[in-house]
Amino acid sequence: MIKFEPARTRTGRDVRRAAVRHGWSHVLRGISLAASLTDGDMVHGIILISIIHANTASLRLSNGDQAYDVGANLPDDSLRTPVSVYAIAKQLGLPYETVRRHVARLIDEGRCIRVGGRGGIIVPASAISDMRPDAFIGQSLESLRGLVSELDRIGAVQNQLFHDSEKSLMIG
Repeated sequence: MIKFEPARTRTGRDVRRAAVRHGWSHVLRGISLAASLTDGDMVHGIILISIIHANTASLRLSNGDQAYDVGANLPDDSLRTPVSVYAIAKQLGLPYETVRRHVARLIDEGRCIRVGGRGGIIVPASAISDMRPDAFIGQSLESLRGLVSELDRIGAVQNQLFHDSEKSLMIG
């Protein structure tokens, strides 16, 4: 387990600003990765990732996504939960019309489809396969490793036995 020390390290050094700085660097790398999925359009990429995230939320919550953690084994489209344009707009804090236009473009590009009677949106497995998910996952993991490494370097994390988990927020 990794214990996150949000205020002071074992040496008493305050690392909050440095930890936040490294965290934001990780977020910005993630935004760049999302943009790379959609020919460099940051908002377009974030909306696409948000739809994928919403489509698979029920799998993560039910712990069923473990079957899809390796290789090219993607959840079948029938297991994806359709999401409304309104829900994505609300989640991202973007105007509905902006999200609607981006979703319409994603549909025209073949990255999303409307399903069901209410016209919810999913990103089908075929579109995800076209995005080269292995490369995206590799780059995302490298960014995450870099974040953890930097937090460790500044003394913001330390290995912790599980039985000490009640004392702090745990990551891992």
